[in-house]
Amino acid sequence: MKPIRNIGIFAHVDAGKTTLSEQILSHAGAIRSVGSVDSGTAHTDNLPVERRRGISVKATCVSFEYKNTRINLIDTPGHADFSAEVERSMWALDGAVLVVCAVEGVQPQTEVLFEAMYRQNIPVLFFINKTDRENADAIQVAKQIKQLLTPDAVILSDKDAVCEAVCENYEDLLEKYLNGEELSQALLDEKLTELTQTCKAYPIMHGSALKNDGVEELLDSVIKYLPCPKANNELCGVVFAAQHDKNMGRGVWVRLYGGSLENREAVTFSTGIDPVNGEPKLTQHKITQIYDANLNPSGKISSGEIGIIYGLGNIKIGQIIGNESCTDRHIEPGQLRA
Repeated sequence: MKPIRNIGIFAHVDAGKTTLSEQILSHAGAIRSVGSVDSGTAHTDNLPVERRRGISVKATCVSFEYKNTRINLIDTPGHADFSAEVERSMWALDGAVLVVCAVEGVQPQTEVLFEAMYRQNIPVLFFINKTDRENADAIQVAKQIKQLLTPDAVILSDKDAVCEAVCENYEDLLEKYLNGEELSQALLDEKLTELTQTCKAYPIMHGSALKNDGVEELLDSVIKYLPCPKANNELCGVVFAAQHDKNMGRGVWVRLYGGSLENREAVTFSTGIDPVNGEPKLTQHKITQIYDANLNPSGKISSGEIGIIYGLGNIKIGQIIGNESCTDRHIEPGQLRA
């Protein structure tokens, strides 16, 4: 199986999140032409209301390959009115890209989003977008990120800043640095990766999604700095979204943290607590069909993957399948509000 990255793209509204998603898909060869949010042609905006209003209303998952790595990307709404979609998306992630506008800087929803990801120990890459705009100031916005969000943010293009961040966390390297030894770029990259994946550092990049500037660097950084799902043989997954197909009926988006599921397999899950004996009430359903993140029949979903499962009845969003202690990727509804 190829390496996997399960990532989400988040932003305050109008920071250019969906435009960035389009450019990422184009770079990876997943789409032939870049769509536009304003014209309603964005590939991750599928609902009529999204195309009509030029905004993202529902989280959308797309899957593609880039440099021999499978990337499952969830594009989320920016409007606070749809924060429930954003909350649920976080259950499926191993890492995230937080887009910040180079003109407007850190905005209220930016703070709310980062705080939620910080509580969930989700590694984050910052992308300062719209650097082509008048009054854009990526350096000032980077300072805002460090002041308002996290002092552990690191400008990736500043080798001195990277070296400082690494030496602050590794005493042996600090000693070498103070003794005048030069730390190689390969070593700095290795240590920054460790710090990023353990949420002790947050790399900052900048560019313009509209002008396709900095997008390739961001994609490379997703592979380099964000973690691959941990291997786990014990069945464990979470339902983070639902949709309806006119032929298949209700399907649910599932992120598997461990084990695997196949067509026609019986799945047992809790539907609440019995008020009489206080024991979990269990129900069992047989899977009728499994689709991958690109809506193609796959018949199976394995640890680390995201897919759509049909046949699980009215299983609730947020429901854990298998071992309920498998993941801490869960937050209480309503916390993503400024």
